[in-house]
Amino acid sequence: MDKTLRITTPSDFEFAMTRQFDAPRRFVFDAMTKPEYVVRWLGCEQLAMPVCEIDLRVGGAYRFVFRSSDGVEHILTGTYREVVRPERLAFGETFSMPGFTSDEYLVISTFVEEGGTTTLTTTIRHPTKEARDGHLNSGIDKGVEPAYDRLAEIVAEMG
Repeated sequence: MDKTLRITTPSDFEFAMTRQFDAPRRFVFDAMTKPEYVVRWLGCEQLAMPVCEIDLRVGGAYRFVFRSSDGVEHILTGTYREVVRPERLAFGETFSMPGFTSDEYLVISTFVEEGGTTTLTTTIRHPTKEARDGHLNSGIDKGVEPAYDRLAEIVAEMG
């Protein structure tokens, strides 16, 4: 099983992050969509997550607020466009922090299970190549890799 995070660029506007988890996809899907799990793995260890609101339905919204020790907030918000439990999620997302708000980008996560192992692929589609490159070069791998390690620990507990 390949438990390392792979990041690829399927088009000029997209990048994709893929990793396998030693768990059924329903566990991985639940860990990515239920607040009691999301607060445990999403984000980085340096930021607290005091707000984790999820209305998981097409047209439903989510809001995640991360706060640094000096009070600076980093906020992810969006609206679910597709919810196919436990196969696929699609939602628009905007990132904001003091002095910066991104254009909305599309996030599509697919969950493929084979032999009790789930391959999660999350594709992020930006409106421009410049926005994709800015996001891709923001150090996202350094944030996602440890977050996915925490996600792997959570789905292991669910078994």
